[in-house]
Amino acid sequence: GVCGGGPTVEIGSQFVPSHLMVRDGRTAPPSLLSEVELISLMDKNGIGTDATIAQHIATIQDRAYAEKDPSHKFHPTKLGIALVEGYNSMGYPLNRP
Repeated sequence: GVCGGGPTVEIGSQFVPSHLMVRDGRTAPPSLLSEVELISLMDKNGIGTDATIAQHIATIQDRAYAEKDPSHKFHPTKLGIALVEGYNSMGYPLNRP
């Protein structure tokens, strides 16, 4: 079938591209989460209960994994980033879907 507007290709078939386009660009980190967005994501992913979500959020701040700015957006700290990268390197992708 057609995926992304390209031609129909059968499994195992071969083709020679007629051109190649390389685009110059930059990746950007995901936007920061607000407290409301974090609560919604925690609820959606079954993290905590209504009674414990506030405590979980306080814990990540108390342990200096993230800091909340005046606009209520969370910023990961170096410690928080290192923790996630450490778990990722051990095969536990905390920040992957």
